[in-house]
Amino acid sequence: MTGICGYDLSCFLFFSHYTNSRMKLSIFKTRFIKYLVLLSVICWFLFNYLLKTQSTIMFKYFVEKPPLYYVRAETMARLVCFDFQKKLSSPSLADIRNLIDEYNSPPSLTVDFVYQDKSGTMRSILKNVKEADLTAPEYTYPIKYRNLKGKLLVYDMNTQFRKKFEEYRRIANITRMFFILTLLLLLSTVLFREYSADIKREKHAVENEKRAAEFRSLHDSATGLCTQRYFKDLLGKEIIRSQRWKRPVSVLMCDIDYFKKFNDSYGHLAGDEALRTVAYTIKNNVRAYDIVARYGGEEFAIFFLGIDFDQAKSGAVSQKELTDKTVDIATRIKNNIEKTQIKIDHKHASVTLSIGMVIYTGGADYTAERLIGEADRALYKSKEDGRNRITLYDPAKNQFKTCS
Repeated sequence: MTGICGYDLSCFLFFSHYTNSRMKLSIFKTRFIKYLVLLSVICWFLFNYLLKTQSTIMFKYFVEKPPLYYVRAETMARLVCFDFQKKLSSPSLADIRNLIDEYNSPPSLTVDFVYQDKSGTMRSILKNVKEADLTAPEYTYPIKYRNLKGKLLVYDMNTQFRKKFEEYRRIANITRMFFILTLLLLLSTVLFREYSADIKREKHAVENEKRAAEFRSLHDSATGLCTQRYFKDLLGKEIIRSQRWKRPVSVLMCDIDYFKKFNDSYGHLAGDEALRTVAYTIKNNVRAYDIVARYGGEEFAIFFLGIDFDQAKSGAVSQKELTDKTVDIATRIKNNIEKTQIKIDHKHASVTLSIGMVIYTGGADYTAERLIGEADRALYKSKEDGRNRITLYDPAKNQFKTCS
């Protein structure tokens, strides 16, 4: 039965696959984080480059002027003031407004006139003018008429553009900071989620490894069956329940006949395969909740958890029927072991099984060791009588009975 591997191989394959998966996941995550950081840096440089390029273009085409421009702007402002005083010797506000509109046709200069009304409040000829604009002209010329005092304000539009451009730069820098903070926040969120997921995965892995270690400590590595200690612990608990509820427990001790001779004839690897085959056959012929253990060497132990418990509890099943049920299971195990062929290289071999059994129905002063000892006595009786047989021990009568 080469396809029937022990717990060792299945654990090795599972943990190899699990370790490889974790290594691949770790490599993928490391690469993902590197690419994410790289992409963030590229986005930052690209965003910064676009803002810087936009600022350069705006400055070059809308703000930057040769030095001669400012000399020309100041000359034009003086000419505007001279022309203003020349054309309006005794002006009215309507005349001033018409002239201001005429001056504001060229795009390079903007002209405004502010004056003090009768209430003492400063007024502007232009509409929608902010108070800050009234205090920030490039050129100011006091104007005085008979009944009107004011100031002629001349704004150099290029200088105004430069001021606005500085505001734009401040906003661009704030945008840069906001962008990089947003980028760092998103990157931190992703890294935090990955870190949290790592912690959860590590915790889950530790729990899995802990459960696997517990399973390995309670199960035989060669056959995957329970260990002797675990078997005794479970049997002891079941005996206590049986004493309370009068729940029957059947214990079988099984031993492979002439196993040393089998090892000497076919080798220890073939002996390991025989152990796995016997373990697999026993497991296949009992119920899923019955307990099977490798008790030691080539010896196996089985106990049945409450055969026909519902019927036994109601008194519908007699002691004989319980015995017959246990004998049927033991016979099925023995016969299937005898029929099973173990493939060894290009040959086939078979083994037989000697079985001793005892049925416990809830009597007082019983322990797991005592019950196992009684089943063991029945097993040795099977061996004495020629092996490959089943012997039932009756503790009440201290008698042995050959069942098959």
